[in-house]
Amino acid sequence: MALCVRLVRQGSRKPPQNRFAFPVSRGRFPDRRSATVAADLPILHPMQLFRSLVILFGGLGLAGLGGAATGTTGTIAGRILNPATGEYVRYAEVTVRGTALAAVSGDDGSYQLTGVPAGEAILSVAYTGAAPVTVTVPVRAGATTTRDLELVSTLAAAGGAAGTRDEVLRLQAFTVSSEREGNAKAIMEQRQSMNITNSVASDVFGDVAEGNAAEFLKNIPGVDLFLVQGEIVNVRLRGLGAEYNSVTIDGVRLASADANKGAAGDARAFSFEQVSLNSMDSIEVSKTISADVDANAPAGTINLKTKRAFSRQGRRLSWQVNATSFGGSFRLGRSYGPDDAPHRKFRPGGIVEYSDVFFGGRLGMILNVSESNLASENARTLATYNFTTTATDTRPVVPTSLALYQSPRINRRSTVTFTTDFKAGPSLVLSLGLIYNAAQLYNTQRTFTFTATNRAAVIGADPLRAFAATGTITTNPAAVVKPGEAYTVLPKFEFKRGTLTVDGKLVGSVSTSWYSPFAKKGSARNAGSPQLTGVGVTAEHLSTIGGDWHLVQTSGPDLGLGTGYSNREFQINDGRFGRTKVLGLDLAATWRTSRWAPIAWKAGAKRQREGRDFQDQSNARFLLYSGPGAGTGNWADYASPFAFDGRMPNSRLVSSSGRGIFVPSLLGIGALFRAHPEYFTDRIGNGSTPGARYQSAFVANTRRYEEGITAGFLMGTASLGRATLRAGLRWERTASDSLEFDPRTPAEVRTAGFAVTASTGVAATIPGVQYQYFSQPRVHRTGSYDNFFPSASFKYRFARNLDFQLGYSSTIRRPTFRDIAGVWSIDDAGLTIAAPNPNLKPERSKNLAARLAYYFEPVGLLGFNLYQNRVKGLFRTSQLTAQEFGNTDEEFAHYTFVTTVPGERGVTIRGMELDYSQSLSFLPKPFRGLNVRASYTRNYAQIITPNMSPHGVNAGLSYSHGRVNVYASANWRDYVPLNATGTSFNRHRMPIDVGGNLKLSRRLELFFTGRNLRSEPVITVQRSGAAPAVPTTYEITGAVWTFGVKGVW
Repeated sequence: MALCVRLVRQGSRKPPQNRFAFPVSRGRFPDRRSATVAADLPILHPMQLFRSLVILFGGLGLAGLGGAATGTTGTIAGRILNPATGEYVRYAEVTVRGTALAAVSGDDGSYQLTGVPAGEAILSVAYTGAAPVTVTVPVRAGATTTRDLELVSTLAAAGGAAGTRDEVLRLQAFTVSSEREGNAKAIMEQRQSMNITNSVASDVFGDVAEGNAAEFLKNIPGVDLFLVQGEIVNVRLRGLGAEYNSVTIDGVRLASADANKGAAGDARAFSFEQVSLNSMDSIEVSKTISADVDANAPAGTINLKTKRAFSRQGRRLSWQVNATSFGGSFRLGRSYGPDDAPHRKFRPGGIVEYSDVFFGGRLGMILNVSESNLASENARTLATYNFTTTATDTRPVVPTSLALYQSPRINRRSTVTFTTDFKAGPSLVLSLGLIYNAAQLYNTQRTFTFTATNRAAVIGADPLRAFAATGTITTNPAAVVKPGEAYTVLPKFEFKRGTLTVDGKLVGSVSTSWYSPFAKKGSARNAGSPQLTGVGVTAEHLSTIGGDWHLVQTSGPDLGLGTGYSNREFQINDGRFGRTKVLGLDLAATWRTSRWAPIAWKAGAKRQREGRDFQDQSNARFLLYSGPGAGTGNWADYASPFAFDGRMPNSRLVSSSGRGIFVPSLLGIGALFRAHPEYFTDRIGNGSTPGARYQSAFVANTRRYEEGITAGFLMGTASLGRATLRAGLRWERTASDSLEFDPRTPAEVRTAGFAVTASTGVAATIPGVQYQYFSQPRVHRTGSYDNFFPSASFKYRFARNLDFQLGYSSTIRRPTFRDIAGVWSIDDAGLTIAAPNPNLKPERSKNLAARLAYYFEPVGLLGFNLYQNRVKGLFRTSQLTAQEFGNTDEEFAHYTFVTTVPGERGVTIRGMELDYSQSLSFLPKPFRGLNVRASYTRNYAQIITPNMSPHGVNAGLSYSHGRVNVYASANWRDYVPLNATGTSFNRHRMPIDVGGNLKLSRRLELFFTGRNLRSEPVITVQRSGAAPAVPTTYEITGAVWTFGVKGVW
């Protein structure tokens, strides 16, 4: 369990000199105006912990000196290469026959065996899918013998046994599929890990030209996806939300900003929108974690490993050119969408990667530049219902509104990655990683809604299939232009000498996300949802569950003309902005001893500082058209040439004159504002409730939060015959600093002569809000807490190919930013204060997992996993007295404080995973090129857990023959609840992906991919009481196709 050492709660007007050296207070909650007081619990200072770790680590190391090599032994070292691919092989098992000596090759293919008896040593190398290698190496006492080794696929070795070495390698280049090679890498990595992991190499699931790394994760057992218009934004592990897992690159947490989630409950969740797969070598998903990993990962960690220059031999230039489009727009010419101007839907992209080694292999570098452009379209049909029967209307459910939604989009993602490694000496390697990611989403969301006047206005015996009604039509196009970029600098070093390894990492990362349709594209944010009243329609539903509603106007003003629509205030631009900065230092040392048993001792320390800024000034962007022709129908002359198209869900909306619905042109409105800003009136100062709008734009939705984490750990891994045992303890101290407004009380505002809205306690005018929130300096509300995290894992090898693993870890989920940073809202009328809690303790989780894995040749795995996550202290909103809150201001002594606190309620999630994959190369021709994989995931919780899929199945089949390789994969998910009561849920669905490539030569090939081949919809269903379940959302995203050519030199 997570052992809480102390909890600090305090508040002060001035920041301390050391931002993260925080004093301690007794109060249970932060006092808005209190000074610092003494602590009630002893403090374990970071330096005390560090000194303890150093003393313990040094003692353990000295105890192991007795196991040092004597003068009768020597060392064997070298590198292991796959000559067909030019890649050095990692995780190959190297053993010395007749001894217990063993080693595993590193990321650069290097291995080292110490303590080898002098004389003739017989080395054996084992790697799944490769022909076994046995060599004899002469060993001299006290010396190091270098022996490099090569591994060749069993397919090529068998097929080219009678040929020369070059013939064998040429055969391997044409007969071994990338999926088979990738699965081999994954199996070897999983076998060597002490954590329960799933590893995948970047060449397993085909080409992902659009570069979204999350596309690479969907085939892994236990992974669920969070989609936005068909694109994966976040991933969930083992039934827990995305905020419960940790995503790192090369073991380092990077900055991730999403301007749309600044105040959301999952704002800590990593966004994959700004991360490209193209510079990644592999991805490791760990279901259990060790003490050397950050503890904020109850569901596990996802580590993206970048490509390294020392993992390849010599110079290499690879390139790719591709074009991507979606199934509904397979044409080379221009067409409307995503906005009111024509754009090409076949979008170009490409990748160039150059790697080389210099100075006799001492300096290596990789430069990867990628660009992806993806045009796609998302369409939805949405419905709301009335479930309340009356004496005169006993129909169990009646639709009260129908909305048709069309959302074309262009997604652009660019990445530049530069990594370099330098062997500064025989023991020291210096590395530098530079990563730049940029993304821009251009998306027009066009929603057209018919709303019935009331339930009685909907006429029809079976309104779920057909009805007639009168009501209001709303046309609401909205432009989303969401740029984002991230910069990362990652210097590292690794020092190896004998049995000691010391490594360090320094990371500086900045991620920025914002919305800007007007500045970037000259488009208005929206048109203000103009409405047309008194409209009669007939509606027919062609199916029971689909989105195929057909609406035809029967009366009222023509909905295809803009002359009758109302003039409403609208947003000229978007005001959302988010930025995250991360600066961290990570040091660790590993010392291998062997006096009583081979033990690897590892200790380390970490310091990380993270800053988050969020703003949403959207309420300051509202305008009202007041120029020539202002009033009803003022946008009639600004009709969009991009007509509504409902073909994807087979929906229609037809006016009385046979036209489609009127759509205002956002580009036209933006151009008018740019040319004549005098035609528009700013609503924040001239509309209703100016104080509330100003406070929302510049106060309530402005947050600045900083968090510092100091950590230390000690861990030992012992090899005891067939068993391997690891135990560790991690300590983390979390210190927070929220820079917040210090508002004047409503009474003070009234005394100053400003009116106050009684229900909110906010000044009613802009000058009043400025006096209330800006006349006093902003304050730093600070706090901290400490936790200890024990962890342990056990692995037992029953046979050479049968492993059992058991893992335990204690973790936390830190509070979301909206609960620990924000504005005090004082209600004098209700005597309440809504306040954030900057010292909110994290949720605690105990995680237990077990795996039984059977490995078989060629390249096969059968795994059975069981797991349990028990999360306690789930956050809840509570009402506290001023004394319980820790308030000392007599003015608020009788107020009730509403804040977020840890609850007594918890949830236990249990699950099971079955995982199978195998290369069927043992079959006779032409079936030996088959590769199959399948997995089943079962999640179960004590309570209904929103967005947790109870059942999931992944399956894939690939086939290679000669120059041709094709594959198909399917991902099935069962019904998924969307709320805690289970009344709203997504129906089961099964997207299918396909792809393939044709090798024109050893250096050139053609490829294609098709994602979501059947345009599988997402169908959301609602049920209420005894009424039949009805669809509320039918969402469909068209299939995405990519065609390209790639080469290697």
